[in-house]
Amino acid sequence: MVKAARILLETLQLHQVDRVFCVPGESYLSLIDAFYDADDIDVVTSRHESGATLMAVADAKITGHAGVAAVSRGPGATNASIGIHVAQQDAVPLVLLVGQVARQDLGREAFQEVDYRQTFGDMAKWVVEVDNADKLAESVRRAFHIACSGTPGPVVISLPEDMLDDETNTAPLGPSPTPISRPAPDQVSDLCDRISRAERPLIIAGGQAGSEEGRRALRAVSEAWNVPVAVSFRHQDLFDNTHPNFSCHLGFNMPAVFRDTLNEADLVVAIGTRLGDVTTQGYTIPAAPKPRQSLVHVYPDPHHLGRVFETELAIAADATETLAAMATVNAPEPPPGRADWLARAHDLSARFAEWSPKSADDGVVFGNLVSHLGECLEEDAFIAVDAGNFSTWVHRLFPFKSSNTFVGAVAGAMGMGVPGAVASGLRANGRQVVCFVGDGGFQMTGNEISVAVERKLPIRIFVSNNGSLGTIRLYQEKSYPGRTIATELPNPDFAKLAEAFGAKGLKIDSDADIAPVTKEALATDGPVLIEVRTSLEYIAAYVTMTDIRG
Repeated sequence: MVKAARILLETLQLHQVDRVFCVPGESYLSLIDAFYDADDIDVVTSRHESGATLMAVADAKITGHAGVAAVSRGPGATNASIGIHVAQQDAVPLVLLVGQVARQDLGREAFQEVDYRQTFGDMAKWVVEVDNADKLAESVRRAFHIACSGTPGPVVISLPEDMLDDETNTAPLGPSPTPISRPAPDQVSDLCDRISRAERPLIIAGGQAGSEEGRRALRAVSEAWNVPVAVSFRHQDLFDNTHPNFSCHLGFNMPAVFRDTLNEADLVVAIGTRLGDVTTQGYTIPAAPKPRQSLVHVYPDPHHLGRVFETELAIAADATETLAAMATVNAPEPPPGRADWLARAHDLSARFAEWSPKSADDGVVFGNLVSHLGECLEEDAFIAVDAGNFSTWVHRLFPFKSSNTFVGAVAGAMGMGVPGAVASGLRANGRQVVCFVGDGGFQMTGNEISVAVERKLPIRIFVSNNGSLGTIRLYQEKSYPGRTIATELPNPDFAKLAEAFGAKGLKIDSDADIAPVTKEALATDGPVLIEVRTSLEYIAAYVTMTDIRG
């Protein structure tokens, strides 16, 4: 007979879990104790449950395996909910272990009791409460399988605290094989035939093609078939942004020329993306429900095929497998207009990537810093990006390569930046890790810099400090001009705050500081925070305050 907590630990080990992010709590103390004897699992103590789950989501993005977090009952679980939502929106596998009150107290509104099925039922792919130790290993195996199959996403396992102390004869269980759906040969032939006949085809590539093999296959198909590639929201690392076949990143609030140009395509091949509202620019590329052009949609989960868009060819298959199959087909000579189409599609990003430093009276134009970092960072650097208008400068000006690793929340949740950088630093193995975060986002989860200090992680956190919640401020200026409220931020001295945590703090107050301060930050051993006094006039990469007010 073995304690259930031990069986849970050994089941995690059989699933090759090597890192768990947690905030400890008494409701799962038995499991924490079991981790004491597990040298092969790194237990990372976060400072807040939101940081723990966001780190687990980031870890899943980096490794391609399910991220694992553990939190205590009630407040711990509700604090962790942001990570569940991000995992669902981003299609990332996450297994969240949540402590629960003792079984005899369930339904009595006991101290910190929460019905997790009701709380997380519309965000998680599956919520299970394990009330029998004999079923624990089976439930955990099923949780990992559900999290990783179809459209990946979050699974919540509720663990009554007394159940973890029960003894059981059941053995730990390893993973079930995750099915990989491959396209039928006739589907590949049909798809390739459509591309060969189209004069202006366009590939929209999403995160499901984000493995190393998927990136190679995407480039091979694009080059062999002379097709421009646009990447879905926050997946700029799928394709080299300076490649002549790269079209653009489909992010928030792109200039109308992006929509208008791409809608001239006569064939859209969406592969590895669910075609959400941001990637499609508000369901206009392609248009919903009836696109202007032929639409081919490749995604492993048939739930997303034909649900929003009229789709001429729907292929329920893995993106990498489909791209690899396409790469084996000999491409014929493209139609005469294809070269011109490639050039026009590439010009969308190339034109806006050209940058001459701008000056502003109220601070540093954040694009000046991003442009400089694009010149001096290594080609395999991790780039962790929080949500906010400052990030538009990163999307516009940083020259992402497929050797980079982009870590950010497609869900648009603020607070991913610092936890994402910490998770990246734990996996970096000598690679550079740079984080871009706004003053608002840092104050949500910036305390996770404590983990970077504890682990001596050489991450560089650039905080854009314009004293404003910039995204909401922009919408205020557009919709309610002259009525600014609730978006101004009286901020702390971020550099001194970093030093109080034990990190190095630096400041960029002018353009003259950019090069020397960046050089010092990159040469420093250990975590560094660089506070950038940023211009509010240049509130985003494609618009200024003057533009909005005019």
